Amino acid sequence: MIKMDMYGYIRFAHGKLGKSINSIHRETKKARETIRKAIKGIEPKYRLTKPRRKWVMGPYMEIITKWLEEDKKVPVKQRHTAKKIYDRLVEEYSFKGAERTVRSAVREVKEKIGILNNESFIPSDPEKRHGSEVDWGEAYVDIKGSRVKVYMFCMRAKYSGKIFVKLYPTMAQECFFNGHIEAFAYYGGVFDELVYDNLKAAVQKVLRGRQRIEQQSFISFRSYYCFSPQFCSPAKGNEKGGVEQLVKYARRNFVTPIPECNSLEEINNKLLEQCLAHIMRQKNKEKITIGEKFQQEKSRLLKLPHSPYNNYKLIEKRVDKYQTITVDHNKYSAPYDYVNKNVVVELGLSDVRITYQSKLIARHQRVYHRGYWQLDPWHYMEMLRKKSRAFKSSRILTTIEEKWSPVVKELWNQQRLKYGDEKGTKEFIDSLLLFKNKDYGDMISVIELAIENNTFCKASIQNLYDALTEKEIVAGEASVDHIKAIKEFDLPQPDVNKFDQLMEGQNAN
Repeated sequence: MIKMDMYGYIRFAHGKLGKSINSIHRETKKARETIRKAIKGIEPKYRLTKPRRKWVMGPYMEIITKWLEEDKKVPVKQRHTAKKIYDRLVEEYSFKGAERTVRSAVREVKEKIGILNNESFIPSDPEKRHGSEVDWGEAYVDIKGSRVKVYMFCMRAKYSGKIFVKLYPTMAQECFFNGHIEAFAYYGGVFDELVYDNLKAAVQKVLRGRQRIEQQSFISFRSYYCFSPQFCSPAKGNEKGGVEQLVKYARRNFVTPIPECNSLEEINNKLLEQCLAHIMRQKNKEKITIGEKFQQEKSRLLKLPHSPYNNYKLIEKRVDKYQTITVDHNKYSAPYDYVNKNVVVELGLSDVRITYQSKLIARHQRVYHRGYWQLDPWHYMEMLRKKSRAFKSSRILTTIEEKWSPVVKELWNQQRLKYGDEKGTKEFIDSLLLFKNKDYGDMISVIELAIENNTFCKASIQNLYDALTEKEIVAGEASVDHIKAIKEFDLPQPDVNKFDQLMEGQNAN
């Protein structure tokens, strides 16, 4: 190898002075081949005869190879990154080298074992993008002091970059569909094309290439809104890179630090505000905001249907001996008349409807915990009249304690004190049955009056209710006003001196 000044002299001597190669060889003592290369314009470069050995990485190359070989058997998203390998080497082997050195070693090992990604990508033109991308992400929130895992439904417009994020308790199909319904309302229209992973809520089976067997319910949903789905190749999340970045952005900026709230609805309202604020940003140093760019995109959107999709999943269940049906590991009650009968369950995002021969027989708030009993006490009252002894240890009492006013249990306690445990429980159940299919607020008001006035028999409670609702009072029974008047009436003490006057024959006037 020759230095640059010698390279320059050789070219000058040959090109300007006209010296031959032999003449330059005798003068400079450089090899004729070297002189020929310099004359041809080949600059001298330092070349390694063999790769420089990574002395720092020497003892660790086998460890890195082992980790990367094991990665072939695990999901892509849980494989080692170069950063993770560096962190493990520092933590487990007290590695002293630089992260950059580790990255170079990881690349070398990946190429050696055949897992280096050398895929090239075609640049896309932002002006030709259309449709939107959809994905799920995971996060944690604190609801009423308890840390809960939630799922972020994310949609991103490909042209403008306008975003929509909403949290759900699960990734169930009802939540998946509701995310679309809410997002379409937010955007004011439907994108003609939506890009997805191969998620179970939409795809029943992945076939070769781009072919998919879709879930029938998803076909019904997309047909209702008239959009076309596009599914990414397996393990190719980069095909919807925009929404992949949105998931990371939302997790870092919307739910970090972990938000505290009383309900998921509360935090979703804040997320909506943050999504609306996001449209004021400028994307990639463009001169217009995301919101202004979306106004250009909005004309491409399909019109919304006149009414939202009926987002209920229909399943058939049999009512068991406990008067319940089981959905997603939770129990929901039905009236006792339907034990051992097949019913249709309409499973919605926030409620569960139970129907029999097209007649609605029960409706409950949907729960997303496991092993929860969602019971309506009214479904069991008729049976409890026959099995009143079971009431004390029943889940029905637990439900009343948790969901009804404390005055209801107080009425039970007072009736047991007055009539005894068994008879008092029967009187309590009979009293409650007076309010079946009646207003809950009226029931609580009447029970409060009964406790206030120490009147606990069923007949008196019936009259209190009739008085409250301005019905005719049964003869011989006191109304609410009468009871209050008697209670507040102050009878004056008699003047006994007048009796003495009468006995003495005096005028008592």
